Amino acid sequence: MLRRATPADLEAIYRIEIACFKERRFRRDHVDWILRNERAVTLVEDDGQGVAGAIMLLMEGQVCRVLSVATMPEHRRKHLGTEMMKAAEDEARRRGCAQVRLEVSTRNYGAIEFYRGLGYKTDGVLYGYYSWGEDAYSMLRSVTPAEGSPSGPHR
Repeated sequence: MLRRATPADLEAIYRIEIACFKERRFRRDHVDWILRNERAVTLVEDDGQGVAGAIMLLMEGQVCRVLSVATMPEHRRKHLGTEMMKAAEDEARRRGCAQVRLEVSTRNYGAIEFYRGLGYKTDGVLYGYYSWGEDAYSMLRSVTPAEGSPSGPHR
């Protein structure tokens, strides 16, 4: 079941970061900051046995930025990533966002193809984007804000 995370989920989300990103992961205090930020939303996939995946989002005006998507290794290939990305798009629509954006390493071929399969388009290269000097692609997908959302369509 996908649900909104709370600060009580910090340790479970940080365990996912450790399991999924051996190097170059978010620090624990950064995950805590995201969980407590009023402009951020973190969703977790909770299978009743524990948190199997997490997606962290930051709302920047009419843009919803995907900060991180991660699924525990034993839960991969079960469409959780797809479900979390669709939920991110739904959250973006509810909040009146017109785009969902993300950055992905130019070397992460699997993730690039995953996002392309979901309809994301590359709109630029961010040279030296990561602190360790690696380049990233900026990718985006337009979404239609929900009717009645802060900047959504009105009747």
